[in-house]
Amino acid sequence: MLRCCALIAAGTAEALTTLTARRRIRATARRRIALSAAKDDGATLPGATYEVLHEDDDILVVDKGAGLLFVPGRQPHKHDSLISRVRSTRGDAVGVAHRLDRDTSGICVLAKTKAALRALSIQFQDRQVNKTYVGAVAGVPAAEGVIDGAIGKILTPEGYNRVALLSEAEGGRAATTAYRVLETAEHSALLELAPRTGRAHQLRVHLASIGHPLLGDALHGGAAHERLCLHSARLAFAPPATKRPVAFASDAPFDATGGPPPR
Repeated sequence: MLRCCALIAAGTAEALTTLTARRRIRATARRRIALSAAKDDGATLPGATYEVLHEDDDILVVDKGAGLLFVPGRQPHKHDSLISRVRSTRGDAVGVAHRLDRDTSGICVLAKTKAALRALSIQFQDRQVNKTYVGAVAGVPAAEGVIDGAIGKILTPEGYNRVALLSEAEGGRAATTAYRVLETAEHSALLELAPRTGRAHQLRVHLASIGHPLLGDALHGGAAHERLCLHSARLAFAPPATKRPVAFASDAPFDATGGPPPR
């Protein structure tokens, strides 16, 4: 079920962001797992869809389905994407201030004008946007924690560029993720995740580095699953027109086991 709300005072996401580090975890290269080669051509998957939750003269807030590329790739078979679909109905002015991975579902915001794109980009750059994700992971970690570990790109033996733990001395960029356990199953858990930085694949790399990869994240050692169990559950920001804080939310379509949540 989808829900959206305007908020002046923040809620659980802010509580995560200010989480005291009672359990601070240093992600190190020793925990770097073997990165697998790509197993598909990277195109949008059949049946992938999206839903517009909010639209005004400046922005579009979208709930993106898993399997839908966010932006088109260079190859013709990667043309189908969220952006290409939205631009086909709303024009080429629609711009991107942030992105979600193809296999990550959930809330994202798009700009409809250059002015709106500048305003949103500044908020993301200055870390004024509050992002909360939900993910199902292998195993059951401690009840809450903060993961620290620089992230960068490395070249795998197969010749693929992959995002992984990489020290700042080697060119990695500092990254921090706060998490807490929402529910547990016998061999897995559902986590609320608050990235304090916005590195590519940050949540996937950090969770794998502490021995709890996301279900379905074969690239970083996760168990095989019908989808990557990572969902952008809440996005809070100030729309360019009003500059008043709002938040949009979407329930994760999976539970601690990675299956559909009970109704």
